[in-house]
Amino acid sequence: MATLFLSLVIFSQADAAVPARSPRGDGANRPSSTRSVGAGLEAALALLGSPYTWGGRLRGREGLDCMGVVLAAAEQASGCGWRSYPVKPTELVAQRLWGAPGEGLAPVATDALDVTRLERGDVLLLVGPSLNPAEPPIGRLGDVDVWVWHVGLSLGEGRALFGDHHAGATVEEMLVPYLQRYRSEYLGLFVLRGPATRPSRCRTHAPLGGRR
Repeated sequence: MATLFLSLVIFSQADAAVPARSPRGDGANRPSSTRSVGAGLEAALALLGSPYTWGGRLRGREGLDCMGVVLAAAEQASGCGWRSYPVKPTELVAQRLWGAPGEGLAPVATDALDVTRLERGDVLLLVGPSLNPAEPPIGRLGDVDVWVWHVGLSLGEGRALFGDHHAGATVEEMLVPYLQRYRSEYLGLFVLRGPATRPSRCRTHAPLGGRR
């Protein structure tokens, strides 16, 4: 699992570094956004049923991965294309590009999670103890360092949206049963909630949201 995620980070970072075509420039001087990633949730929901592809960004006939689903919402909310965002979770958190850590939810163990505290559009970073040598841990649960191994979006009422490697598609799941089903991988969540910060380098290019 660690090897898979590290490979995804390397693949996606290299992909994000490809210059995007934009007649309007990179938008470096545009004002910061005060919208949440959840403001673009409909763009992510339009991806339900899309096939899962490791590192996929809906180009050609490929599908997309878990990061791609959240990026679809982020780019719709901010107006900045998905290439504007880093894929390392610690960088996203440090720059508050997907919002601020939720109070008491950053991180929170599955057994201590009260889903009524989650809001529609919250970004869900699923954390586990497996070491990711590409970045530092996102936090600690008890005496255990944890890293982000999966991402999704809260749909409210205990539901979540994932570009899911387990299901092989973008799916809607009941969050707690999902976490319990894969408790060998995920110990809990690190929750991000808006407002988000607009990327300083705002690239404009064809969006991935809503394309099959």
